[in-house]
Formats: sequence, structure tokens, C-alpha cells
Amino acid sequence: MVNGGISNGYGSGVSCRNGLEHMCSGNGLGQVYSENGLEHVYSEDGSGGAGVSENVNGNLDEVLEDFDEYMEDISDRLMISRMVSDSVIKGMVTAVEQDCVERIAAKELELATLKEYLQSREVGTGKCEGVRSPMVQKDYDIAKFSCSTSVCMKREKMRGDLNALRNLAREEFKKVKREIEHARGSNSLKKIGSSSELVGLGGILQEKQSEGWVNVNKMLHCLKTTFDTVCKKVDDILLCSDISSCESQQDIELLAKVENVVTQTIFRSLREEVEENLLEQNVQLCGVQNINWLEKFNGMATLGTKLDAILKSLSMPEAELVSHGSHDFDYLHHKAVANHATPPTSLYGENGTVDEANVHVAESYDFQQLKHMGKEELVGYFNNIITKMKRDHESDLHKNTEEYFRLKREYLKVKGSFATHRKDEEFDALRKKIPEVISKLEDFLSENERFPALINSLESMGKMKHRLESLLSENHHLRDCLNDKENEVKCLKEQVSSATSEFLQRSLAEENMVKLVENLKSAEEDSRIETSLNEEIYKSALREQIAQSRDAGQQLDNLQQKVLIDAEVKTCLEKKSLEKENELRLEVEDKERLNREMLEVRIEMEHKEKLAMDLSVLLSKEREQFELASRELITLREDASRQQTLVTESNKELESLQSQHLETLELIEEYKMEMDELDQKLDQTEGLLTEAIRERNKASSIVQEMHDKLSLSEAREQTLKKEMEMAVNRFSKIFADFEWRVSEAIKSNSSRLEDTSCHLNTLTGMANVLRRTELMYKQKLNRRNTDIQMAESEVDLLGDEVDALLRLLEKIYIALDHYSPVLKHYPGIIEILELVRRELSGEATMT
Repeated sequence: MVNGGISNGYGSGVSCRNGLEHMCSGNGLGQVYSENGLEHVYSEDGSGGAGVSENVNGNLDEVLEDFDEYMEDISDRLMISRMVSDSVIKGMVTAVEQDCVERIAAKELELATLKEYLQSREVGTGKCEGVRSPMVQKDYDIAKFSCSTSVCMKREKMRGDLNALRNLAREEFKKVKREIEHARGSNSLKKIGSSSELVGLGGILQEKQSEGWVNVNKMLHCLKTTFDTVCKKVDDILLCSDISSCESQQDIELLAKVENVVTQTIFRSLREEVEENLLEQNVQLCGVQNINWLEKFNGMATLGTKLDAILKSLSMPEAELVSHGSHDFDYLHHKAVANHATPPTSLYGENGTVDEANVHVAESYDFQQLKHMGKEELVGYFNNIITKMKRDHESDLHKNTEEYFRLKREYLKVKGSFATHRKDEEFDALRKKIPEVISKLEDFLSENERFPALINSLESMGKMKHRLESLLSENHHLRDCLNDKENEVKCLKEQVSSATSEFLQRSLAEENMVKLVENLKSAEEDSRIETSLNEEIYKSALREQIAQSRDAGQQLDNLQQKVLIDAEVKTCLEKKSLEKENELRLEVEDKERLNREMLEVRIEMEHKEKLAMDLSVLLSKEREQFELASRELITLREDASRQQTLVTESNKELESLQSQHLETLELIEEYKMEMDELDQKLDQTEGLLTEAIRERNKASSIVQEMHDKLSLSEAREQTLKKEMEMAVNRFSKIFADFEWRVSEAIKSNSSRLEDTSCHLNTLTGMANVLRRTELMYKQKLNRRNTDIQMAESEVDLLGDEVDALLRLLEKIYIALDHYSPVLKHYPGIIEILELVRRELSGEATMT
């Protein structure tokens, strides 16, 4: 308040440009100090510094409200960003699902074309090409065994040739080495036998030749090592090829054995059924001669349509299984996306806000306990908290993984039971249809045998039997082909589902990383804003303290001016007393009356001296209070230094705050210097008071001299009495004013000390707030670091799994490509190999 004013019940004052004015009234004194927008009001009742504390509290409340609004805005923005990221993830998932559906539809079309091709080929030819008779199967096994034995013989022959070549190369290396040593020895003998005139030149040549031989030996050694490494690599290649061929051969043998067992059981059951039917027909070949053969031939014609219906029924479940698998696949993805889109219940409540029970808030810590802890104790305390948090996080992860595997098992159980149930129903329907067809054939054959023209045609019966066997074998062959296609489709579905799940996991991990980076950036911005707010608060507090120190200096200057005015008044009184001495010399007559009055004056002077002594005692007490205040400031300085060391040890990122703390400490030292100056000024005032007491003593001595001289001035007793009464009244007023001013100064100093204590309390509260925020940011950084490490580990594991699956697929492709001549007899497998090769080449180019 630069040009304002304030008034109370005791007085009123208006601030000038220097910020100070005193107004006295009959009731008391009112003071207004204004500088830099701060306002201090002191009155007789001791109510000083209230305006500053109220303003500071109001500013702190406003700052805290703004900070709360800012944090709420940040939380709202984070929720919006989460919703946007969830919508983006859903869009990506739908795009991936559409791509997978398109691929599955393409695969289904390819399977449909393959089925049509097989049906047209098998129905058109009417021959059993896919099923081999026992002799043909035996020949095929013999050919396969001879092929494998020939391959093994070739590899053994290659290994033997390689060993022989290795031995020959070693012998050649030994021969070359011997010849080099022989040549070296002959050259050395020739050099020894030469003349003594060429000794120097011979030594030089010998040194050059020795260096050349060393180089030759090195080259031979390098050739030998390279040859050995080449041989080892060739051996390793042969071993790997042997191992892979053995493994593939074992797999093929197992598959062949299983296929043989299945086909043999099917053939046996069908033969037994057909033989029983033929026996029954042969037994029933007598009796009926007049039969409606047109109806029987029509029934025979419908047999073909029924067989076609059976084939269609065999093909339709396959399509239904494929569609059912696609629906299951869609359900799985929707469920996974829903589970991922919903936030974890352990971290968020029902309304999406963070659960306060799971978040370790730094305000719950006992800061009084932390203040008394040492460095090692603090480290151990926070390490224990971090270990507890890690254990809680690990337990949550364990629970989530158990829940995931439980749901996966339930899903697989449901899917497996559904597929088996559908297959059982389909096979039951087929079993019901096949006996009906067989019964109709039996009726037809029985009626045919009763026909007189066909009784003796046993050869036609044999042909019919062979044809039925061929039809059954063709049906079984088609069924086996369909089963193989089903298995291949299932494998492709599993590969597609695994690839899509891995792609989703990778995309989710990348999005989580982006979110973490954005959260870290927002946290950095929040910390910057907090540091700027703290800097402004520190600056405002320092400005207030500087203004208070300036006000104290101005008050001390005013006190000095008052003391000088009192000294001038005393000198004036001394001059008047000297003039009165000259007058009292002439007034000896009034001596006796003046003696009585002087005794009273002596009593009053003694009373005033006692008052002066009391004032000196009060001043000494005030000095002690100032010393106590300085000691408290020293202790506060030590506490501030301790807090500063704790802050510097706890976090290196708060160096800017350290510099600010150092500036505040320097300002406190300056305040201490100013307090010392104030103490010196108080000492000066005490010296002035002692000088005043001395002057009073001198005045008393002068009064005694005047008493001696008043014996001559008895006539003017009344006039002198009046004048002395006036002087005593003036002295009493001056001392009363001095006492009141000293009491006001003491009150102002006490109020200022209270203000400084309030400011120091606010500073300690701000330091505690900074410490809490520091702990909160540490916890956030630790959580984010753990999340980033987990995401990186998951990405690495997914990459390893993808690489392993690609390697396995390459091995399968190599094995199948190796046996492609054998697999040519199975239609459709070569096209599947081509598709796998294209997929591998496409993935290789993409990677």
C-alpha cells in the first residue's frame, strides 16, 4: 500500500513515499509501514503482522487450489487419451480380423477346388488309384527301403571318399614339409662350405632365405588348417543331413504304419460284411420268379445318387467345421480385445479413477520419523517399501497368468467337446445311411439271384463284388483325404491365430511404450511447473522478509532521532538552570522554603532514577530476547542445512532447489548481520541512556549546588517553585513518552519475530511438500521403469517364438520338399508345399 491509509481506535496514519509516518493521539499510537505491496499494522494491543500472515495464507490457498485444478485437468486428459488409444486398438484388431477372414475364405475356396478336383477324378475314372493292394504296397515298401538304403550307401561312400581325400592331403603336406626341410639343410651346408671372402653377403642372404622359409611354413600351416576346417564342416553337414533324413524317415514310417493299420481294419470289416451279405443272398436264391424288375432297376439307379449324397455329407461337415473354427477364432479375438480394453480392476475402481488403497501415496509416510533418520536408515526404509511393491506386483502378475491359463483351458475344453460331438453326430448319420444302402443292394442281389437267367452267372456276382470293394475303397480313400485336409486346415488356422495374437501383442506393447513415453513427458512438465511455483513462493517470502528488515531499520533511525531530540531538550534545560542559578544568587531569602521543596525534588529524582534502572533492566531483557531469537535463527539455519543435505542426497534432479535454498541461507545470514547491527544500535542506545543518567547525576549535583546557593534566594521561592513544578511536569511527560515508545518498539520487535517464525513454518511446510512430491515421482519412475522392462522382455520373447516357429516351418518345408517325388502320388500336397514356399519367401522379404 504505497498511497493508502489505515485507522484504528488509537490513531491514524497515511503512508508517504518513504513508507513511514507516526501519528500520536491522546489514546495511543498507530503506525503504517508500506513497501513492495506489503502492509504491517502495529497497535498498542500487540496485533501486528496479522495482515501479512493472512495474505500469505490466502496466497497459499489459491496456489493449492490452482494446483488441484491442474492435477484434475491432467487426470481428465489422461482418461481421454486412454479412451482414444482403446478405440485405435479396436480399429486395428478389426482390421486384422478382416484380413484373417479374407485369408481363411481364400483357403476355403482352394480346399473346395481341390475337393471338386478329387471328386471329378475319382468318380470319372471309377478306379482305385489311391488304394494299393497288398502286393503293390509291399512293392512300394521295398522300393522305398531300397531308395533309403541307396541314399545311405551314397552318403557312406561320400564319407569314405572324404576320409581318403583327407588322408591323401595330409600325406602330401608331410611330403612337402620334408622336401622343404631337405632343401633348407642343403642350402645351409653350401653356405658353410663357401669361401671366407663372401661371409658378410652370405650372412645377409642366409637371413633373407630363412625369412622366406618361415613364410613358406606359415603358408603351409594356414593351408593345412583351412583344409581341416573344410573337412570338419563337410562332416558336420553330412551328419546333419543324416540326422534330418533319419528323423524324416522315422516320421514317414510311423505314418505309413498307422495308415496301413487303419486301412487293413477298414478292409477287413467291409469284407466280412460283404461276405455275410453274399452268403445270405446265396441262401435266399430260390422261390420268387415273378418280380417287378423295373422297380429294382430304378432302386439301383438311385444308389448312385445316394452315394453322391453321402459324399456331399462327408464334404459338408468339413465346411461346417471350417466355419465353426472361424467363428471360434472371431470369438477368441473379441474376448481377448475386450479383456485388454477393460482396465485392470486392481489399479482402477468402478468409475475409472485410481484406487487409493493400491497407490502408495507419499503423504502416508511419517515425515517426523524420516527427519530423525540417518542416510542408511532412509535407504533401508525405502528399499523395504520398494521390495513390498515388487512383491505385490509379482503376486498380481501370478494371479493374472493363472486366470488366463484357466480361461484358455476352459475354452479348449469347450471347443474340443463341441468338435467331437459334431464328428460323432456326423459319423452316426453316415453309419445309418450306409446300412440302408447295403440293405438295398442285398435286396437287389437277392432278387437278381432269383432271376432265372442270372442263377448260373456267378462270374457277374464276382464282378459285382469286386466293384463294391472298389467303391468302398474309393470311399475310404476319399474319407482319408478329407481327414488329411481337415488336419491341414486346422494347422493353418492355428498358425494364423498364433500370428494374429503375436501381432496384437506386439502392437499393444508398442502402444504401451508410447503411452509410457507420453506419461514421462507429462511428469517432466508437471515437475517443471512445480519448481517454477516454488521459486515464485520463495521469492515472495524473501521480499516480505527484506521489507520487514527495512522497516526495522527505519524504526531504529526514528528511535535515534528521538534520543537526539531528548538530548537537545536536556541541554536547553541545563541552560535554563544556569540562568536560574544567576537569579538564585540574588534570592537568598527564600532558602528555607527552597530546602523543603528540594527535599521533595530529591525524592522525586530518586524515584525517576529507579524508573531509569527499571528501563535498563527491561532493555537487558530485550537484548536477551534478541539473543534467543538469534540462537533460534541459528538452529533454524542448521535445520535448513540438514534438510538441504537430505534433499541433495535423495535426488540429484533438485539442484535448482538447492541453489534456491543456498540463496535463502545467504539471506538468513544477511538477516543475522542486520540483527547484529540492530544489537549494536541497541548498545548505542544503552550508551546514550547511560550518558543521560550521567547527565542526570550532573544535574543533581548542580541542583545541590543550587541548594547551597538558594540560601541567598529565599525571596523568590514561590516563583522558583512554580518554574520547578513546570520543569518536573515536562520531565515526567518526556519520560512517559520515552517509556511508551520503548514499549511500542518491544511490541513491534516481538511481532516481527512472530512473523519470521510464521514464515519459517511456511518454509518448512513447503520443504515437506517438496519431499512428498519427490517421493511420489520416484515411485512413478520406478513403476514406469519396471513396466518398460517387462514390455521389452515380452517383445524379446515374442520375437524368439516367431523365429523358432519360422525355423520349424522351414525344416518342415525342407523335409517335405526332400520327399516331393514320393508325395506326388498324394494330390494337393504339392500345391500346399508351393503355398508354404511362397509364404516363407514373402515373410523373408518382409523381414
